[in-house]
Amino acid sequence: MAAAIPFIQAGAAVIGAVNAIQQGRAAKAAADFNATINMQNAEIARSDAAGQAVQIERENALRLGAIRAAQGKSGGAADSGSVLDVLGDQAAQGELERQYAVYQGEQRARGFVNTANLDTASGKAAQKAGYMKAGAELLSGGAKAYDIYSRGNNLKRA
Repeated sequence: MAAAIPFIQAGAAVIGAVNAIQQGRAAKAAADFNATINMQNAEIARSDAAGQAVQIERENALRLGAIRAAQGKSGGAADSGSVLDVLGDQAAQGELERQYAVYQGEQRARGFVNTANLDTASGKAAQKAGYMKAGAELLSGGAKAYDIYSRGNNLKRA
């Protein structure tokens, strides 16, 4: 029975190594999944921002049309003086709102992309750590098995 102890120790080291590799792979798979979700969220943020920008453009066009209609109803010309100033200011404000919506969407998307990149790096690190731990398990288990084996041989000689 004592002769089997070094082999049991070596077997335990192999099992520990396999377990460490599996844990690393599982952590990488989870991180890759999270990265995929974050990249999808980035695309959704960009798409939402583009849709919001289109809506802002439409609302701005309606406001400009209402200003022109009101000016025409009051008998004034829509192509001179203060009416042009009002139209220009409204057009500029509308464009600013549109650009800000796109900017906000891009900032949200950038946050998701950064998180996805961190998830990917974390997954690679976890997988590498699993391999390193597996190697350490094998070396440690091998050293213990050798120690037990050599002590057994020394006892036989004595």
